[in-house]
Amino acid sequence: MDKFAQATEKPKRSFIRLNEVISRTGYGRTSIYRKMEEGTFPKSLKLGGPPKDPSIFDSRAIAWIEDEIDQWVEDRIDERHSV
Repeated sequence: MDKFAQATEKPKRSFIRLNEVISRTGYGRTSIYRKMEEGTFPKSLKLGGPPKDPSIFDSRAIAWIEDEIDQWVEDRIDERHSV
């Protein structure tokens, strides 16, 4: 797919969970979190949002934005082709 076609596509605005991120990137859990800390991998987001009341159960579920992960993979492929 050429760059113009990619630019005109609507971004995928859905969430994917850790198992899917692992599957798409080939990285393990530890590597993903390490790269997030380094700033070289898309950040996850908390699905439950910030708790309004600390006494209420706080959902710890996280996910990544699908389009950000797909773009990260595409960037790695483009880097390989430019070497």
